[in-house]
Amino acid sequence: MDQTQAQTMTVDILGDLVRNAFGGNPGEFRPCAFFDEPLDCIRVIVRDCSVTEWRVSRELTVLEDNYADPATGRELYVGFTIKGARHFCQQHGVDLSVPVRLSELLDKILAASSEDAVRLAVLSLSHIWHGRVRHAD
Repeated sequence: MDQTQAQTMTVDILGDLVRNAFGGNPGEFRPCAFFDEPLDCIRVIVRDCSVTEWRVSRELTVLEDNYADPATGRELYVGFTIKGARHFCQQHGVDLSVPVRLSELLDKILAASSEDAVRLAVLSLSHIWHGRVRHAD
C-alpha cells in the first residue's frame, strides 16, 4: 500500500468514526452561530467547506473557503470567530443576560478597531451572514 492509499484509508476511517458519533446520520448542514463556552468564543459558520482561519485582530478571526470562486457564487468568507467573547461584551456594554444580535457584535468590533483589515472583514462577513440567514428561513 502506497502513501496515497494509506491517507485515503485514514480519511475514510475518520469519516466513519464521525458518522458513527452522530448515529450514522449527521443530517444536512445548516448555517449556525453558537457560543463555545469552554473557549469563550462565538463561532459563526455559514457553509460546510474546507477553510483557512485568518486572525485579523485580537478579537476577530475570519474563515475563508479554500476553494472560493465568487464567479460561480462560492463566496470567500464563510464564517468568523469572536474570541474572548465575555470580556469583549463586558468591555463594550453588551448585555449578556439576553440574546445578542450578531449585527450588534459586528458593529462593536468595527467601532473598537481602526484597522482596515478588520473593517473589510466585518463588512464582508455581515453581507454573507445576512444573505445566508435570508435563504435559510
